[in-house]
This record gives sequence, C-alpha cells and structure tokens, in this order.
Amino acid sequence: MDPNEQTDLPEYERSLRMVERRRLATGFAKQIAITTEPFLDRPFAECRVADIGCGYGYTALELAGLCREVVGIEPNGALAAEANTLAQEGGADNFTFRVQGIGEFGHGPDAGAFDVAVLDNVLEHLDDQPDALERISACLRPGGVAYILVPNRWWPIEAHYSLPFLAWLPLPLANRYLRLSGRGSDYTDASYAPGYLRMRKLLAQRPELDARFTVPGDVSLAEGGGSALYSTGVRALRRFPALWAISKAFLVVAVKKPA
Repeated sequence: MDPNEQTDLPEYERSLRMVERRRLATGFAKQIAITTEPFLDRPFAECRVADIGCGYGYTALELAGLCREVVGIEPNGALAAEANTLAQEGGADNFTFRVQGIGEFGHGPDAGAFDVAVLDNVLEHLDDQPDALERISACLRPGGVAYILVPNRWWPIEAHYSLPFLAWLPLPLANRYLRLSGRGSDYTDASYAPGYLRMRKLLAQRPELDARFTVPGDVSLAEGGGSALYSTGVRALRRFPALWAISKAFLVVAVKKPA
C-alpha cells in the first residue's frame, strides 16, 4: 500500500485520485509490455502475467487488455477488495486478484506458470528480498521475464515521502524525521530500498536469471519522460551504464534461463 494513501479523504477527492491512478496505469501497463516484449519468446498478447503487490489493481486491469491473463497478488485485504470491485467493473474475464503475500506465492500451482512477473515499486517494501526474488524466479517458466522497478536508496529525495535524505538515515532517526515532517509516523514499510551494489548482489544470488539494468522501452510513457532532463538521463545511462549507481530508480529485466 502507498504509505501516503489516505482513506479518510472526501469522496470527490478520492474520485479524482482514482481517475488519476487510472490515467497513470494506462502508461505503466504499456511500458511494462513494451519493455519486456523484446526479451520474450512470444508476443506479450499471448502471455500470462503476475502483478505482484498490485495494490488497487489499476495497472493489472490495464495489463489485462494487453495480454492473455493477469493474476494480481496483494497482501492487503482492503486493497484487494477494491481491486476485485475494479475487476468486476472492468468487464473483462481474464484477470483475477488474490489476497496473498509474496511469501505464499511462486511455488505449488504457481511454479513455472507465468510468462511475465511484475514487481513495480514493491521491492522496497519487502524485508526478505532474497526470498522475494526466489519466488519471482520460481513462478516464471523458462524464457519468462521479470520486470522489476525499485527506487534507489541513495537518491537524495526519498521516493515515497519526498523528504531529502530520509532513506539515508538509520530507521530510528528516519522515523523521528518523518514524524517531525508531519508526513507520517513510521518509515519501516518503505525502508528496504536497495542501493546499486545491494541490487546487483541480490540479482547475483539468482544465477538462473539473466538480469540486466535497462531503460524504459518507451521513455515518453515514464513519469517525467517528456522532460529534457529525463531524456538526457536516459541517454547517459545508455552510454555510461556505471551511472546506474546514481540513478533515481533501477529498472531490471530478468530472463529465466532454460533448466
């Protein structure tokens, strides 16, 4: 769940937020499809997709219009309930939602069952990241692709609360800073964002995944993608991959190797 989400907003404000979420989700879903399809051995339209940590389900709903089937995984029961309502209102029959944590996913009937696994701004909320990546790998068939987007811990402006250097602090100091700012009370849930070296180490622990840092398939669909600064940053990353260490976020595409 977004730590900035407020459930006691006036109805009209919540409605405006829902409209904005749906607008953004359209771009997010297209970006996932465009970015992963060059790595897939079949068209994205034929893929079965797992959206892990799907929240309200807006992106999953949009993905359902681009692929064969979507399964949304969300541990927060209230969010999953809204996602199910959204699914029913959407009128499509190729997407479902489960109230399920990632620690309960990936094995059993889910093993090798998906062509694409999406972890979009979720990894920074998970304390057991090695287990999360193992389960993502387990759910993919050989040739399947993981799409992982996560903020960089060492970017100066923290991604969720927009506070300078919040993620750099030890958790007790971060919590105190957050309370003093009036923007929250407990930073724990969003405090697990990795830095570049940590992200590389996590990926190295999954040798069955051919993982690489990559730029979005369509820069114009990214938030801020129309700005000259964003375009310049993308060009710099393409030319000098070492700059990923100071990137605002990491986008990783990982292909599961044949057994």
